Amino acid sequence: MYRLLSLILIIGMSMLTYLPAQVPKTISYQGVLTDNAGTIVTDGSYSFALSLYNVQSGGTALWTETKSITVADGLFTTALGDQVAFPASLTFNQPYWLDIQVDGEQLSDRIALLSAPYSIRTARADTSLIVISPEEAPYGSVIKAKYLKVIAPSGAAAYFSSEDGSSDALTVSHAAPGGNAIQVVQGLSENNNPAINVINFGGGEALYLVTEENTNSDPVIYAMTYGTGRAAYFEGRIYTHGVDEPSDIRLKRNISTLNSALLHVQKLRGVQFEWNREDYPDRNFKPGKQYGFIAQEVEQVLPELVREDQDGYKAVDYQKMTVFLVEALKEQQKQIEELSAAVTALQAQSDMASTD
Repeated sequence: MYRLLSLILIIGMSMLTYLPAQVPKTISYQGVLTDNAGTIVTDGSYSFALSLYNVQSGGTALWTETKSITVADGLFTTALGDQVAFPASLTFNQPYWLDIQVDGEQLSDRIALLSAPYSIRTARADTSLIVISPEEAPYGSVIKAKYLKVIAPSGAAAYFSSEDGSSDALTVSHAAPGGNAIQVVQGLSENNNPAINVINFGGGEALYLVTEENTNSDPVIYAMTYGTGRAAYFEGRIYTHGVDEPSDIRLKRNISTLNSALLHVQKLRGVQFEWNREDYPDRNFKPGKQYGFIAQEVEQVLPELVREDQDGYKAVDYQKMTVFLVEALKEQQKQIEELSAAVTALQAQSDMASTD
């Protein structure tokens, strides 16, 4: 009869990490083999049958491999999974026990796997992780998870790349009745970098969002910034079926109609121009003729519609410009009607004078 005098289990390869060379996912196993009296066994090769169970006794083996292992001075070393790969069903998200047989003889009770092997299914990583999809990854996916939280003290918390361009770099599907598919919160800090940076060097969309008809009223993406930066920044055209902005009267106070809107609009200057693409190549401005306003000029008339970013460049809130255009049009229409009434009155007086 044999027994183990000591045992060490060490992770050899994380199940979540796939190296380009496809190194097998294994668990290192070391021990000292003795007889029942505690005497170290004779040097030589012994037949080991290693199995994993999800119960301490009984049950059905979830994985088994048999191999010949050399024992020297009682010490032996091997790697679980180097002969028979762990099946996909062995997810290491629950307790497992190791069963050992040597030359057909059952050793001591099954040994519970402790914390080290469970890094195979790490819930949180404190160091950088690069994940490369193996050829057999389902649906071309590198990671398929119900919940993923990535935290990084500096640099990118997560980087997704589809190098061959044949599939999406990141696909998020949210079918639950509540919550957001993606929620992004940019904390208040000295960091001027975006919370999410999406770049597409091909001909498709950098960001494609779809919300299907259902009872879920939550957004596909919820973005919020506590700092002075923007919640979202897009370089390029945006195609959408509609944009909604909160406007419920219950959300507002100190409401009053705009006065002198026409006077403000008359002070604005519409311009045609071309972007300075040579001096600002990193902004990816579109070539050709453009139309709009000059932010510095608008700021002199309607300063509330102009914002300045952390680098000192100004931008115009074109959407709110329509409020002034609507009221200016109404003021102009009122002037037209008043002038028309005055002309009608003068015409009537002229007709009466001619009759007399």
